[in-house]
Amino acid sequence: MTPITPAKELIAHLTLDDMMELNTFLVGRIKAERSVQAKRMKRELTIGTVVKFEDGRGNTIQGVVAKVMRKYAKVNDHGSIWRVPIGVLQKVGV
Repeated sequence: MTPITPAKELIAHLTLDDMMELNTFLVGRIKAERSVQAKRMKRELTIGTVVKFEDGRGNTIQGVVAKVMRKYAKVNDHGSIWRVPIGVLQKVGV
């Protein structure tokens, strides 16, 4: 039994208002965690860092960071420049 199973059983007995409140709480926690991860990645990124990400079609793209901005990074993939959200980038070779 996974740790989430008892939570699922408890959620099954909640009212609609309680589930809406729980949803708001969870969405806030998810956004906060993603924000922390994006800030951590931004601190690690410098020009020349090799990174990878998935494009809109599910293909893995690997390239070199050309510029780091507030929320995005420009990644050079063999001549193509991608504007990628920092939160979806992964460093290669780490």
